[in-house]
Amino acid sequence: MKLKQTPILRLYKLETNKEDHAKFVKAGQHNMLTSQENEPGTLFMQTSHNEETTNFVVECYQNEASYDTHANSKQFKDFTDVAKDILTSRVKVELFPEFISTKAEKLAVTGSNDYVIYLTEIGVSLGKGDEFAHAVMKEMKTAVEEEKDILAMIAGTVADQPNEWLAIEVYRNNEAYKQHLETKNFKEYLNNTKYCVESKSLRKLQPDVIVDQGAIFYQP
Repeated sequence: MKLKQTPILRLYKLETNKEDHAKFVKAGQHNMLTSQENEPGTLFMQTSHNEETTNFVVECYQNEASYDTHANSKQFKDFTDVAKDILTSRVKVELFPEFISTKAEKLAVTGSNDYVIYLTEIGVSLGKGDEFAHAVMKEMKTAVEEEKDILAMIAGTVADQPNEWLAIEVYRNNEAYKQHLETKNFKEYLNNTKYCVESKSLRKLQPDVIVDQGAIFYQP
């Protein structure tokens, strides 16, 4: 699905106590799987963690109407009923989508799995935004097209902070990530952006749930 209008893209950082992690994942799984099945405008969702208390949720909706459909759904209300009792912290980051590309295959990943997600936060130097955007979009588009085990590449800028970028990358396994780092495409990206990046932090996340309608593409 090639998107002609700007979709809705959000990141949430949700904290729970360690003993509540399984309950959080179970509620999130029901919410996301049901949404994928019933809501064609709910394009992509994932929840992952790097500690059992810190969860990162990414959501992408085709438009505001699609989000409203989800927000008023029974499964979302069921999830919020569980979450309100176990979340110890909730941070929402509104993102302006800069690039989204996912493989054609429809994904519904749950339970123990070998998938891996990398979440990167990048601070881009003033005046270097367009140069960085061109390089990162080229790198991501090529990666999804040419590397069979890269399943999704998503990039966005933080609302009202256009020099703050977030990238979400989904790999079939960590070996696929290591192979990606050795590609000519990735090395060219590093070289082309070395004078653009002021700061960078990388998190390796273990996915608990990934749902993707498949074949999503967006580029402004």
